[in-house]
Amino acid sequence: MLRLFILLSALPALLLAPAGAQEPVRIAIIIDDLGNNLALGREAVSLPGSLTYSVLPWRPHSAEIALRAHAEGKEVMLHLPMQTTDGRAMGPGGLHMNMSRVEFARQVRTSLAAIPHVSGVNNHMGSLLTQHPAAMRWLMEDLACFDRLYFVDSRTDVRTVARNHARAAGLSNAQRDVFLDNQQDAEYVRAQLRRLVAKARRHGSAIGIGHPYPETLMVLAEELPALAAQGIQLLPVSRLVERERNDRLWYASSSPLPTVAKNSRQ
Repeated sequence: MLRLFILLSALPALLLAPAGAQEPVRIAIIIDDLGNNLALGREAVSLPGSLTYSVLPWRPHSAEIALRAHAEGKEVMLHLPMQTTDGRAMGPGGLHMNMSRVEFARQVRTSLAAIPHVSGVNNHMGSLLTQHPAAMRWLMEDLACFDRLYFVDSRTDVRTVARNHARAAGLSNAQRDVFLDNQQDAEYVRAQLRRLVAKARRHGSAIGIGHPYPETLMVLAEELPALAAQGIQLLPVSRLVERERNDRLWYASSSPLPTVAKNSRQ
């Protein structure tokens, strides 16, 4: 009955859609690693459009940047530090493999509490921790205790299992498609932004991650105002995550009901 209800409730929108109408291409851009440099944080928040700002916990300017972003109507995330394969220092608030279950949960809670107006979480580094099923199960269980948080896998390692456990915990989730500035070079960033748009055109949406580097901020300030003329919508991450969730619900509701499936095999 639930599947049938979801299917029927979506029919009016489908029937009213103009013939041949195409959905707009949607992108989200996350600016990571905020909290250490106030001037660059302010510059990032002043960029035009609905960017999303992922703030490190317990840095000197974390709370101020999060408050400023929220005051500007921008979305705020927690950029949660996680253990790496190469042993790099995570900084305060980091999650590591040797934590007990109680220590792990306490760290997640205190890091969330350190950043005002958090809507979602993505991993800072984490090439080791995101590979481990137990750690990711703990993380998603802890995040699920908070109302309407989402998770974005930054995909710092291809072996990540984070999204599998986010789904299992019932969390809305997505993953990074393009890093904009692995090279701190303006033309490289510009090319990566074009790559992000191309992915969004192919798949309907895509998520990019950049950092508060001067080159990245300069390119975004130049390029973001031109997106609308190209038919590109820049949205907060929550909008893309919610769309992905709705698509899954639509797919589930469109699947044959058990009785229909049985009849169709006859």
